[in-house]
Amino acid sequence: MKHLLTLLCCALPLVAAAEIYRYVDEDGSVHYTDEPPPEHKDAAETVDLEPLRTVESRAPASPPTITRSTQQSAKAGGDLYSAVKIARPLNEQTIRDASNTLTVVVQSEPALRTTLGHRVRFFLDGAAVNSEPIASNTITMREVYRGTHTVGAEIVDGQGRVIGSAEPATVYMKPPRVR
Repeated sequence: MKHLLTLLCCALPLVAAAEIYRYVDEDGSVHYTDEPPPEHKDAAETVDLEPLRTVESRAPASPPTITRSTQQSAKAGGDLYSAVKIARPLNEQTIRDASNTLTVVVQSEPALRTTLGHRVRFFLDGAAVNSEPIASNTITMREVYRGTHTVGAEIVDGQGRVIGSAEPATVYMKPPRVR
């Protein structure tokens, strides 16, 4: 399987460099092909195509996780959170929402300690959704379009140090079904 993939990747530039022909058949329909049929070979003209635009994809960054040094520096903000998780949406859940909104709820043990200045920073596809952490365990994200997304969250203390973080959850945004 690996060899087949390598072969296909090597052949891709050859296919991309192949000539494209345009011809009109007897019914007046326009056709584009890499090899015109023999009966239209004389009428086919070569088409010059612009080069394909390519974009490099990047893997989304994961929200930071708790490390021993983070735990030690967090002692000033009170006891650490023993658990932080994305309660909603569930991991691998499909959301069918025509308004392209996604509500994310974080649960923590103990509950979010806003009186100590603890706040939540939410992430969508590795990027912070809210520029400033908020004193709520719920956020509604807007303009979350069709596709696969990851949501995450971290709890920060008053100095902005991460004192708890949730394992990212994968969510599939799809349009509602019409029946």
